Amino acid sequence: MRKIILASAALALLAGPALAQTTVVTTTEPKSDGERAAGTLAGTGAGAVAGALVGGPIGAVVGGVAGTVIGGAASAPDDVQQYVVANPVNPVVVEGEVKSGYVVPETVVLTPVPSNPDYVYFYNNDRPVIVSKADRRVVTYVER
Repeated sequence: MRKIILASAALALLAGPALAQTTVVTTTEPKSDGERAAGTLAGTGAGAVAGALVGGPIGAVVGGVAGTVIGGAASAPDDVQQYVVANPVNPVVVEGEVKSGYVVPETVVLTPVPSNPDYVYFYNNDRPVIVSKADRRVVTYVER
């Protein structure tokens, strides 16, 4: 019975931070330090709880570190997002659901962001998509 109660409590704690990570921000205003910290804290909490469920105390530490990295880097910097919106390119239609983590096919031409060489972008059906140059994975969509 104790295990069931502990598992239920852990899942309840996991639900809040997990939902916080999937919030879509639809503004191009610069994020405050508080908003960035909230993403990092949400990632840390979710990772720690998930790691604890799988690997006990050591899993909590490892999960917390991974969650911190993921939560803090869940979107592209504001200057990159602003550049992508201000400099549209010809749209491309990509097969499949293009979402965060999606690997963009080699056939899609990606445009570099001059101020930040870590990011490239394209427009999918007239919607800007920011991609990590290193692995061609979608980082975020930008709302215009």
